[in-house]
Amino acid sequence: MGAFHPLKIGLSTAIIALSVGAVYLSTLIFERQEMLAMVSRYNVAWSAGQGVNEFLRLRQRVSELAAGEGSKQEAQLRFEIVKNRLELFRSGEFQPFVLEADDRQRTVESLSNFLHRAEMLIEQVEIPATARAILSEMVPLEGDLIGLAAEANNYGGQQVARDQQELLQLHWTFSALAWGLVLCTFVLIVLLERRHRLLIQAQQKLHALNATLVQTSGDLEKANSAAHAANDELITQNRLFDSALHNMSQGLCMFGEDRRLIVSNRRLAAMYGLSPESLRPGSTLEDIIRLTVQAGICSRDNAENIHSEQLSLIARKKGGTLLQELSDGRVISILHQPMNNEGWLATYDDITERHHAEAQMVHMARHDALTDLPNRILLRDRMVSELARCQRHQRSAAVFCLDLDHFKNVNDTLGHSIGDRLLRQVAARISTLVRREDTVARLGGDEFVILQVDVTQPADVDQLAQRILEVLSEPYQLDGHQILIGVSVGVAVTSGIVDDPDTLLKNADLALYRAKEHGRATYRFFEPEMDARLQRRRTIELDLRAADFDQEFDVVFQPIVNIHTLQVTTLEALLRWPGCRHGPVETEEIIAIAEDTGLIVNLGEWVLEKACRAAVKLPGELNFAVNLSPTQFMRGDVVEMVSRVLAATGFPANRLELEVTETLLLEDSQRSSCALPDLRALGVRISLDDFGTGYSSLGYLRKYTVDKIKIDRSFVEQISTNQDHMAIVHAIVSLAHALGMKTTAEGIETEDQLEIIRATGCDEVQGYLFSPPKSLAEITDSLGNRRSKAAAA
Repeated sequence: MGAFHPLKIGLSTAIIALSVGAVYLSTLIFERQEMLAMVSRYNVAWSAGQGVNEFLRLRQRVSELAAGEGSKQEAQLRFEIVKNRLELFRSGEFQPFVLEADDRQRTVESLSNFLHRAEMLIEQVEIPATARAILSEMVPLEGDLIGLAAEANNYGGQQVARDQQELLQLHWTFSALAWGLVLCTFVLIVLLERRHRLLIQAQQKLHALNATLVQTSGDLEKANSAAHAANDELITQNRLFDSALHNMSQGLCMFGEDRRLIVSNRRLAAMYGLSPESLRPGSTLEDIIRLTVQAGICSRDNAENIHSEQLSLIARKKGGTLLQELSDGRVISILHQPMNNEGWLATYDDITERHHAEAQMVHMARHDALTDLPNRILLRDRMVSELARCQRHQRSAAVFCLDLDHFKNVNDTLGHSIGDRLLRQVAARISTLVRREDTVARLGGDEFVILQVDVTQPADVDQLAQRILEVLSEPYQLDGHQILIGVSVGVAVTSGIVDDPDTLLKNADLALYRAKEHGRATYRFFEPEMDARLQRRRTIELDLRAADFDQEFDVVFQPIVNIHTLQVTTLEALLRWPGCRHGPVETEEIIAIAEDTGLIVNLGEWVLEKACRAAVKLPGELNFAVNLSPTQFMRGDVVEMVSRVLAATGFPANRLELEVTETLLLEDSQRSSCALPDLRALGVRISLDDFGTGYSSLGYLRKYTVDKIKIDRSFVEQISTNQDHMAIVHAIVSLAHALGMKTTAEGIETEDQLEIIRATGCDEVQGYLFSPPKSLAEITDSLGNRRSKAAAA
């Protein structure tokens, strides 16, 4: 009994020690497994986050190339990295996560398909069009990949929860067994004490107990070995976790439910200019904010604003992205994600380059690339706000439309590079003429717009318009060239009632059109009748497009008379539109609209055919003249058209005169150079109409052979009172006769004009003195009466 008591004490002590050790090991295994689960979670989330980050970096590099900047090699390198990330999505512990849901598989498959399609395009990514094509396919993927990363984060949390539940069950099972063993041991001791007198039985019990203890010792040794192996694995996982955490390109920090820092990486400290030791576990968010302010990396106001926004997300348990601009100009994107345990995870990404690139793209979308002035989009936005402000304060505003005179000649003679530099100088000069609150915009080509706000007196608008004419007309010096251009300006002033930006721009443009009509290098204010003229023109244009030529149009004829015999030699065909629903329309207006719309090609052919069919019925000694528009030469095959009409009507080519204007010859185009000789080869004659109204260059008379020159009526109508006009007509006649050409004077209305023209030696005359334009029946009657009178005489 006395020997048994120390044994009992020793056995009890050993059992208690073993039980405590088992409980300790169980608790340690549980804690280590919990940390391992957290590491496993962040491995999956890290892989997804890195894949998204590399995809966004690839998009950034392609965006730079789409904007004409960046490096092709950098984009290709990022492309290869994204391909490698795709392989990680398809292998390892990430694969079960992908296979768990169809939308995840579709996201990974969409990424794979994009990479396969982009494989061939990435070699030509430096071409902006190719880069934009790649971008157009990347945009839909961006949201899916970000969603995949978020689901990966949740997936890790769910895995940890399941593992924790299973581990907890094992823990309690192991604890129950251990405590059962302790209970049995104490029961055995009690039985041994009660039956100590039965030595044999006690020895048997003792042997049984010894065997049990040996078995328990073996189990404990196995458990100890397993614990050591788990501990080694946990150490390895911790090292991998630390390596991954501190080698991330993003800053990262995790806070627990007590709002204290659990873990952060070195990248976060470096990003904010802090030492890694300063971000100690247990620090609060306020501590970190205070450290960044002390380091001078951000201002107190900036830090407090970000802190306030992050606290709002924490209180609402919502995720979100915050943007923080640091004192050194860097822009940090803070992705805040709440966790299930009331804590949160925040990642910090330096998006300075992407932010600047996006800002540049926004700027380029609203500014002219050549002059950096606001473009049409920004101009309209400012007009909306400024006009509304002026109306609230009962002030006026003015819109100036500017168009450079003869700018096309600069491009044609000196090249587009000089033209671009000239436009930049023009933009700079205009900018010096306006106030800071005014807006100068370039709409394209050589068209500029000025929005002048807060106009208090009408004289302010006049003064600015005059200054524009003066300053822009001063010479420009570019590469040794002195360039002289002018500018035409149209001005529209707000009415104070309903000031619509589009209407103001339209009115200013109409005023600009009127300024050009009045000889350029001037300015005009918008007047309501300008809009009425525009509406009338549009209405006539629509009617002209829908008109039935045979039903609505007619051809009349005006005689051309030999000045010596006063006999009719030629009849000129003239177009009339009696069927117009809007009343009489001048022929010049019809021709101008038809030329602008291209309808002159069909209309001109109709007039020629109508005249030729009518001419066949008249005496053979009469010639017929038909006008051809320069647009017919530019837009159609005039030679083929004339040949077709002559063949269809049977009219002799030698009786046909085709009248062309000086404009056609001055353009010196390839078509007119070839067409005029070919027309003469058909047998028709060429007459030069409205001579003297073009530019003072007579070289084309030597280059092109014409049969007749028609002197414009502007020289004839004042010839009896203006000696200069008589001298000009005399010079034209002498020049034409020297070159072997006939001359016809247009617009003869008085006997005085006829006698003066006869004195110059002119060959033919035309005008109301002899006959106005008449229908074919009236012309036939008139010619019959002339022959009867001649026979009677």
